[in-house]
Amino acid sequence: MTIHTGYLLIADISGYTRFLTSSELGHANPILQSLLSSLVEQVGEPLHFWKLDGDAVLAYSTQQEFPSGETFLTICENLYNAFTTLRQNIIANTTCPCQACANVGMLDLKIMAHHGEFDETQIGPVKDISGADVILVHRMAKTDVSETTGVRSYALFSDAAVEAMGIEAALVPYSQRFEHFGEVSMQVYDLAKAWEKFRANRERHFMKEEDGVWTYRRHFDLPIAVVWEALTAPELKQRWMLGMRSVTVERPEGRIGTGSDYHCAHEAADFRYRVTDWEPFNYFSTRIGDPAREDISMPETYHLVETESGTELRYTMGQAHDADGNRSEISEQEAVGLLSGFWPPCFDAMEELIKAAD
Repeated sequence: MTIHTGYLLIADISGYTRFLTSSELGHANPILQSLLSSLVEQVGEPLHFWKLDGDAVLAYSTQQEFPSGETFLTICENLYNAFTTLRQNIIANTTCPCQACANVGMLDLKIMAHHGEFDETQIGPVKDISGADVILVHRMAKTDVSETTGVRSYALFSDAAVEAMGIEAALVPYSQRFEHFGEVSMQVYDLAKAWEKFRANRERHFMKEEDGVWTYRRHFDLPIAVVWEALTAPELKQRWMLGMRSVTVERPEGRIGTGSDYHCAHEAADFRYRVTDWEPFNYFSTRIGDPAREDISMPETYHLVETESGTELRYTMGQAHDADGNRSEISEQEAVGLLSGFWPPCFDAMEELIKAAD
């Protein structure tokens, strides 16, 4: 038996009972199985898959450092995106006239998350967790959130989870009394609204390798979400980027994303860059200023690909230009000279830092 403190998560398909009782079982079950599979595929380190429980996927974390609050929120959003994308594809591509296919639109997703203590036990081939906090997150699946707030697709965070996440997001206060727990304060996050806002009027800045002037590749024997977090979380970047005195980031929307400005105070110079495109956990792009030439900047793309053995990172740097579009090859040469010697030992340190936390 091992006691942990971490996140507890339940991703629950709402409308499940109504869908099954009003649909042909032969078509309804394959649809539900494919939707549940899309959720299971999103659960990977730093979360651990716990089990399937009828219409829900259960997961938990066991590390204090991973995931950060922003990464945990992104995992919740990615669960919703995977579910919604598949549901819409089923609706758009089916020509079947049965009730099951016609009723797919009644299905939705709700996520419950709590942060607390639990016991992790191994009984033969089965791993299980238990404790009062495990009971509480299950109770959170039985609430009147939709009726009270009008939000259908939501993540419901306990106040303990919100405090552990340390994020500023558009949260709606909610509370409900549970037997043996009393009045429990929680926060509601509208997943559908957040995703629509994220996608609205988005401009892509994804740079392919052939469009850049220099590319560096690196394989990490680590899960993709963990690599993403290490590359983007300022408190982690400061620890693995050699010679870095401090790393700070502005969060104009309450979290890191497009429009966020990083300031990396290195022993050699101050580096500033702005996020221009943000696609967790796939890629992010920035525009970094030349610390030696105030009006010169260059684009960058960090592209992550999940593999059987870990994660492949492709870093590509583009042409340097001033505000009038004049190219600065000297800035590019100096940047390549710096990064070609900087990235390898830094990424070694990053991998060591993450593995030491296991």
